[in-house]
Amino acid sequence: MQSFIALDAPERAPAAPAPERGPSERQIRILDAAERVFARAGFHAATMQDVAAEAGMSPGNLYRYFASKDAIIAGMAERDRTLIAADFADLDPGKGNVLDQLETLGRKHLIEEPREKAIICMQIWAEAARNPQMAEMCASIDSTVIGGLAFAIAGAKASGELPANLDDARFLQAIFMMADGFFCRRATDPGFDAVMAADTLFKAMRGLAQVLLLPESEGPTL
Repeated sequence: MQSFIALDAPERAPAAPAPERGPSERQIRILDAAERVFARAGFHAATMQDVAAEAGMSPGNLYRYFASKDAIIAGMAERDRTLIAADFADLDPGKGNVLDQLETLGRKHLIEEPREKAIICMQIWAEAARNPQMAEMCASIDSTVIGGLAFAIAGAKASGELPANLDDARFLQAIFMMADGFFCRRATDPGFDAVMAADTLFKAMRGLAQVLLLPESEGPTL
């Protein structure tokens, strides 16, 4: 989830992100097949025929749902953004400790998802460095994540769980950098211990929440 937009702290408590409608069952089947193919062969080497075979359908039928590989990649990005939005929409300070909820959510995306997801992320980030449309898709996902995190942080501040003068921008930036690094290591190192690394990441998150504070003269972010 590499950030392509500014991680500025919101001026006021954001509204909760609303759940969104996701792709159809057949589209999900195709996107899952495409992820497996792209993880094995890469975006450029993989063909629509490869994706069709992995999905158990004819190329002609595949083209009814996605006109090109770029359309499939866009569909994958939008599906991930929609799922992330739904997860963050479920965060609620009334359900308990927000950092605990964020850790549960983080473990879902960092550990429970297959390693292929991390490999796909790496490929998308590489493409985004030279493809403006891909960069825009990454920015859309980042925006969704930032909105959800900002909402959860605002709730935790209001409840007293997090310091009222927490520097939201730096805290969000730190979370992004740690999560990006996690995905990179998981994608490139087959022996990477995701469980141990997640423990380290979330302990660091909790520690940073207590020390990344605004100078006293600035006061809390509203």
